[in-house]
Amino acid sequence: MTLKNGISRHLKTLGERLRYQRRQMGWTQEELARQAGTNQAVIQKIENGKSLRPRKINEIAEVLNVNPAWLMFGDEYSTQLPEEALEIAEAWSRLAPADRERIQQEIMDLLE
Repeated sequence: MTLKNGISRHLKTLGERLRYQRRQMGWTQEELARQAGTNQAVIQKIENGKSLRPRKINEIAEVLNVNPAWLMFGDEYSTQLPEEALEIAEAWSRLAPADRERIQQEIMDLLE
């Protein structure tokens, strides 16, 4: 995955990165879904930030020709998502927005 840092910084969410790369491929959501072995509603929910399907992230990343870590987290250097990252991402998708905000702040505090 070779993106200029300026572009990478503007793609802050999984949905933004997925939409950007899908459009770079010239695909509709339906075309991407078909290529990745899922359905259009899954792609739409991911792009809209409504749902995360980590079991399909590796397949989606593969057909988009990007690494899964970049797609999930914006990390251009990792090559494959560890299993625990997939488990956390799946759990994250089930949290209420207020809980996500609280946990995100706790993580940021830990990193400081």
